[in-house]
Amino acid sequence: MLIDSLSSLYRKVISVQAILGAVVVLFAILSDGNLAALSASVGALSVIAGSLAYAVLARKSKVSAVSAGQVVRRHALAEVAKWMVVLVVIFAALSSGLFMATWLIAAMCVALLGHWLVFLIIR
Repeated sequence: MLIDSLSSLYRKVISVQAILGAVVVLFAILSDGNLAALSASVGALSVIAGSLAYAVLARKSKVSAVSAGQVVRRHALAEVAKWMVVLVVIFAALSSGLFMATWLIAAMCVALLGHWLVFLIIR
């Protein structure tokens, strides 16, 4: 039961992050054009990729029938992997000089809020 609710929470988190990212992309294209929209897309997609990495590392087969300590370690590893994916994509995009940093960071921050929105409000 708990594992089913966790997998549905992962789906909700990724869906909400995608919706929030799309909203930022829409604002970016309306206010600053195509480059801003592309930058916002990269920022939002980095967070979604990080959340997918978390979901893969903390999936049911990795945490079922193991001790509580192993479950905590697996989720901690998944969280570190999520942040590493986000940071690597963001730093690579920013170092390329091809993207607008403002929209990239804004979309990343708004998409990251989706995680907390699901866990604290939507459930």
